[in-house]
Amino acid sequence: MFTPATLVLLIDDDDVFRRQAFAWLELWGARVLEADSAAEGVMLAARLRPDLVLGNLWLATPGGLPLVTLLHQQQPSLPFVAVSGAGNMAEVAQALRAGASDYLIKPVGDWTAVKSRLAASLLPAGMREHKELRELASHLEFYRHRDMAATRLLRELGPSGEQHLGDWRLQCRHSTPWMVTQSVRLEDDLLLLVAEFDPLHQDTPMLMLLVAFLLNEPLRQYRSGASSPLHSPAQTLEYINQRLFEAGLTAGINLMLLRLKAHSNTLEAANGGMVGCDWLEQCNVGPVGRGSFSASPWQQYCRFPLELSLSGSHGGRIELTASRVPY
Repeated sequence: MFTPATLVLLIDDDDVFRRQAFAWLELWGARVLEADSAAEGVMLAARLRPDLVLGNLWLATPGGLPLVTLLHQQQPSLPFVAVSGAGNMAEVAQALRAGASDYLIKPVGDWTAVKSRLAASLLPAGMREHKELRELASHLEFYRHRDMAATRLLRELGPSGEQHLGDWRLQCRHSTPWMVTQSVRLEDDLLLLVAEFDPLHQDTPMLMLLVAFLLNEPLRQYRSGASSPLHSPAQTLEYINQRLFEAGLTAGINLMLLRLKAHSNTLEAANGGMVGCDWLEQCNVGPVGRGSFSASPWQQYCRFPLELSLSGSHGGRIELTASRVPY
C-alpha cells in the first residue's frame, strides 16, 4: 500500500494522463515525480531512486532501447508499470517480457482498480506471486466467457513470419490457428516454447492466452538474478504444468520447451506431448495441465540452422527453423 515515503515516478508526454495519475497517486498518499520525456525520466530515476515507475512505452530513449529495458539495466529490482494505448497489446507483451511488473491501458476508466494493481507492484516478489495467482483466476474467468476477446488478443500477440531476436533468427509456420509459439532470449541463448491445443475444447482461446503469458514472471525473476524456473527447460515445464493445474484447468496441452545454447552448439529440451523426432520421445512425459509430474531433461549436440517439424495429438503441425547470424 502507499505511504508518505512511497515515491512514484511518472514518465509520459501525455499531459492529461500525467495530471490524472498525479492527482490519484497523491490522493492515495504517495509522493509523485513527473517527467515528460524518457531522458528526463531516466535521469530522475538514477538520481532519486523511486519505488515505482509508470512509463509510456512509446517514448523515445537515449540509444533507442525500450524505456523498461533501460531502467532495468540501471535498477533491476525497480518495479515498472507499462503505460500504453488501447490496441497495442503486442507492445505490452514485449514490455512484460522485458521486466515490466504490470501494465495500464489509456484512457483509464477505473482508477480505484489501478490502486490495487500499483500497490501489488510494490510488494516483495514472493507476496507478489501469490497476488498474481489470485488475479490469474479472475482473468481466466473473464476470458472463459469472452473467447472472441481472447482470440483477438492472441492474434495481436502471435508471431508471424521471421522473428529477429538479437543474433537469432526464427521462422515458424503453423498448420492450424490452435498453436502458440513463444521465444525469449536468455543472455545469448534462445528459449522456445511450442504448444498445441484441442480445437474442440471450450476453453481453448483462454488457455492459449494463458500459456502465451506464463513465461513473463519467471523471466522477470531470471533477469533480476533471483531463483527462476527458466534456468532449465525441465524446471520451466514443471512450472507451467503446475500453474495450469493450480488454475483448475483440465484440458491437456501438448507443450515443448527448447533452449538453444549459443556457444556450445547444444540444445536442452523438456517435452510434454509433442512429437517429431526420436529425442523428443525420449523426454516426453505426456500433456501438461492434468496433474503433477517430474519432467525428463534432455541435452544433445545440434547444428544451426536447426530445422524441426513438430506435431501434437490434435492434428496441428509446426515447421520451425532457428539460426544464428555469424559474428
